[in-house]
Amino acid sequence: MKISNILVATDFSPSAARAVATATDYARHFQAQLIILHAYRVDIPVASPLTGGGYVLPDGFFEQIAKEARLRVEKVASEASAAGVSAIGVAVDRHPATAIIEEAKSRKADLIVMGTRGLTGIKHLALGSVADRVVRTAPCPVLTVGHDD
Repeated sequence: MKISNILVATDFSPSAARAVATATDYARHFQAQLIILHAYRVDIPVASPLTGGGYVLPDGFFEQIAKEARLRVEKVASEASAAGVSAIGVAVDRHPATAIIEEAKSRKADLIVMGTRGLTGIKHLALGSVADRVVRTAPCPVLTVGHDD
């Protein structure tokens, strides 16, 4: 099996940091391109009679979130590059599981690496919901990296 492109998902949690470190080691070993993906989705609740109307968001709210996401993922990619790996950072405004699957397909990933639990704070019995969906629908092998509690 030839591994040329490794996609690693990050939400900047401790579990994701371990996944990035593991993916970086694999990329170095296989001399593969590392694609570090941060998928964010900003869901603003719809106004209802219970909330008393709409919401007022500061000007540039969504642009600032996109900018910060891009800066953070590019920093992670820069750190991987400093470790001797060809790496790029990608930030997309999509649901994480959907983004991981779509990016893996479009970038022809040979391997997806991800943590088993992210920032949701919910402890699942097996995998987190995003990891579970990716494992079930990925176009390539998925390596899940556990997090020490």
